[in-house]
Amino acid sequence: MFYRTIEIEELLNSKDADREIVDLMENNGAHLKLVSLKKHQEIEPHMSHADVCIFVADGELEIVFSDEDNCTCQACGCELPDEDKEDGRKYKIKKGQLFFFEKNVMHSLKALKDTYFLLIKI
Repeated sequence: MFYRTIEIEELLNSKDADREIVDLMENNGAHLKLVSLKKHQEIEPHMSHADVCIFVADGELEIVFSDEDNCTCQACGCELPDEDKEDGRKYKIKKGQLFFFEKNVMHSLKALKDTYFLLIKI
């Protein structure tokens, strides 16, 4: 067992990148990461092979789930929903909120403000 205190602001201010991912902990396939995104920065469509929990510590994220059966994007072939349509597969996650979703679901992320969040994969 180890004990550790981390000042999140210091971690985030240690680099001046648009997108930063800091691995905080990994154990038997479970991951804890701190992710920092600048406003309008995106994480392209991808699939997680573990269940996910996102905790937005500051800022605001948009997560869009896509149907992998209709895959046409460059990364994996998924067809993202039309941004003008509200089809129930686009969610905004605000500061202080937790958001959960299951593994093997194609999704993308976009920061609506400068944002940092904890990414927990179990």
